[in-house]
Amino acid sequence: MFGPPASTFNARLQARRFPAPSRLANSIGETMSTQSENRNLRARRRPVRRGITTLVAFLVPIIVSFVTLVGFTTTQALACACGCSVFDVGGLDLPQEQDHGGRVFVEFWDSNQTQNYVGASQTSGSLNTDKQIVTQWYNVGFSYNFNREWGVMVRIPTTDRSLTTTTNIAFPGALNTYNSKDIGDIEIMGIYSGFFKDMSTGLMFGVKLPSGTFTAPGIDRDTQIGSGSTDLLLGAYHRGMLSGDNAWQYYGQIMWRQPFLYQSAADPQGFFDGNPGVVQTYYPGAQVDAAIGVNYNNLYHVAGFDKIAPLFQVIVSHRDADRGTGADPYNSGFDRVMLSPGVELTKVVDEANNRVVKLYADVEIPIYYRANAGENTCMGTPTVGPNCTEGQLVSPYLIKVVASYNF
Repeated sequence: MFGPPASTFNARLQARRFPAPSRLANSIGETMSTQSENRNLRARRRPVRRGITTLVAFLVPIIVSFVTLVGFTTTQALACACGCSVFDVGGLDLPQEQDHGGRVFVEFWDSNQTQNYVGASQTSGSLNTDKQIVTQWYNVGFSYNFNREWGVMVRIPTTDRSLTTTTNIAFPGALNTYNSKDIGDIEIMGIYSGFFKDMSTGLMFGVKLPSGTFTAPGIDRDTQIGSGSTDLLLGAYHRGMLSGDNAWQYYGQIMWRQPFLYQSAADPQGFFDGNPGVVQTYYPGAQVDAAIGVNYNNLYHVAGFDKIAPLFQVIVSHRDADRGTGADPYNSGFDRVMLSPGVELTKVVDEANNRVVKLYADVEIPIYYRANAGENTCMGTPTVGPNCTEGQLVSPYLIKVVASYNF
């Protein structure tokens, strides 16, 4: 998720701008404006615009949720890869009023795909030649807000992935594990948050670069660390207050990832199957991820932290078609819904200069998963082979941890 820096301790500044009787007290780490003074005439002329923008921004994830649940698609999608762009949405790292300055962060994401799904049901792992995909991401990043309207972010991942699969080359039926560890696909994103004074609504845009390797031996193209594609990233967010005292807040976020430049490569399994010179095409499908959440923003000075903000969110994903000679269209495509509790911990380092350390963590648990190729089981016979559904490996949970320093 794009995470520009949070200016969280502006009580002194706002005290100079607004007399005490005319505003609510600002709290450590507030994420929404709590000003209660009379709005100026220009602000009064914009209620319709604000209402429409708020409605659209918050309903987009709900619409995506509905689309995924009814399976409104005629295409197939990526099978084995985890759909890890889901980590780009959710959490509390959205732009806040008075944001300025920089932020450095480190992230840890974890996925262990062991459950085999065909359609909307978990099925026997014996159908799938792939048995387990374990992935850890170790990301570093930097973001900077130039002013209340514009910001930029760069994320550089290092990915460690292992694939355990059944081979039929030298020893038919034997299990082999192949590993790939390298720099992943770098993301460069910008954000515009100048629609409203409180920066509650914004747009995100950028590119994912093909910096990750996509030729590791023994690993299919759809399971490689890198996709080999350049992707366009487009997103939006909105946040607001559910209670006048700023204690309960809501937020919605959506991110669309559309590949548009592709790279062919030699079959990464060619060394093992005797076809090392075969060049394959691979066109990863688009993916949409969205999150809707509620957080409590009124727990201060607990367990040594200046603020603790628990949250609960719903995350939905849809992945579009995988194509090309290196793709696996008969074992690809998913829609999913996940429930995700989380918490953000805030510690003040230098209040006068808005320097803050934050630790965020959540767990994302799928409650609905639909493998798009679930009905294609070799004319009704669940036999492993060409043009058959083996299923898709799904992780029973995903873990996300982010540590950041705002300055």
